[in-house]
Amino acid sequence: MAIAAIPADETVGAKILRHTADLLRLAWPVMLSRAGILIMAFADIAMLGRYGDGAVGISNLAIAIFVPVIVMTIGMASGMVPDVSQAYGAGHREECGRAFRRALSWGVFCSLIGMAVVWRGETLLGWFGQTPELAQAGGTVSVALAPGVLAQTLFAVCAFYLESTRRPMFALTVMIAANVINVILNWLLIFGNLGFPELGAVGAAIASTIARFGAAGLMLWYVFTLDRAPALGVRGPWETMWGPGGWRLGWPMRKLGGSAAISNGFETIGFAAMSLMAGTLGIAALDAYSISHNLVSTFFMIGLGLAVATGVRVGQATGAGDPREAAFAGWTGLLVALLIMGSLASLVLLFRTEIAHIYTNDPELAARAATVFLFAAFVCMPDSLQVVMGQAIRALGDAWVPLAAYAASFVVLMIPFGWYLTRALGWDERGLVLAVVVACVLATVLLAWRFRALTKVRG
Repeated sequence: MAIAAIPADETVGAKILRHTADLLRLAWPVMLSRAGILIMAFADIAMLGRYGDGAVGISNLAIAIFVPVIVMTIGMASGMVPDVSQAYGAGHREECGRAFRRALSWGVFCSLIGMAVVWRGETLLGWFGQTPELAQAGGTVSVALAPGVLAQTLFAVCAFYLESTRRPMFALTVMIAANVINVILNWLLIFGNLGFPELGAVGAAIASTIARFGAAGLMLWYVFTLDRAPALGVRGPWETMWGPGGWRLGWPMRKLGGSAAISNGFETIGFAAMSLMAGTLGIAALDAYSISHNLVSTFFMIGLGLAVATGVRVGQATGAGDPREAAFAGWTGLLVALLIMGSLASLVLLFRTEIAHIYTNDPELAARAATVFLFAAFVCMPDSLQVVMGQAIRALGDAWVPLAAYAASFVVLMIPFGWYLTRALGWDERGLVLAVVVACVLATVLLAWRFRALTKVRG
């Protein structure tokens, strides 16, 4: 997909429409592909909600370990997006593939460390204050999820490469297939249908891991068998274990990826802390919070898709030497995210009861979750806006200010505020969600301020 020529006499209105159309052409398959990652978790929780009491909460404890690790691992590889998109914008197609191979090596290395962490889920849950029984149950699920760190990272590296070169559709197709496979395997392994063992939450984790490996295998096959793959740089001498150019040439990718990983790690660690605090409020609070968190996380993946598309467009404009277009691409991404996520938040408020019943057939749990949705709806907009701004800033090469903004918002503010609302003031799980809203608003303000400062200098 080529970058369209810019009319010389373009009006501001026409420019907004052009940027919005280009963003959405790239963003909608990316949004659905990213949403598919959490839709897989949604299917697990929705089906476990019909399996038995406590299954949702146990699964969510393991996910509270798995998600921060997978987000940080994928974040380490996401530094390839500015590399690939800027090379694509500058017309250097072979360098796109070389950057992909560097990211692939780096992603495998990081994911093996991540697998080891998730494998020790029982120990980590015990450190975070869970009872021995909950820690053991959640740890068993973590062991089944652990290999999926490698699979999901491989999928993400391939998806980043295809999206940064404006070919996002295959990743979406693969993610749809993976979700279908996951639902089928859930039906077999959670409930023990057709003679398969009845494994409950562990069965859901095994099903997700199998689906993730299938998706990763298809993505690798597609990228390495692309037409003209040698000319695109995805084939050729690796030179070292770190890919073409070795460790030195991969430093910009690792720097930006490290910033993304630590920044996203601050956010996901903050969210994991909210889940762990919910666990200390009782199983009913944990289940209700887990349902609301899954809904917010699924919507966040739509925002993440918009963020990736925004970052690609900012990076391509930067690589083409057009800083004004880069700035406009970033602000367009913010505006589109505001409109889309605001609409989704309104739907949550209007249909919160119906949505809660999708997750569970327990009337008491559904009523409690619907009440939490009144707060969770207000997470959708700022949570997506902050990730759009963060990706746009990294596309301009800024690695460190986003890191500080995420630390301030999701660790320094959110965790103590959530503790204060629930422990000191006696709020239930709704206090945890309110802490999330406040943290996301602060992150959005800080990151938007930084993007404005960068584009003002560059533009």
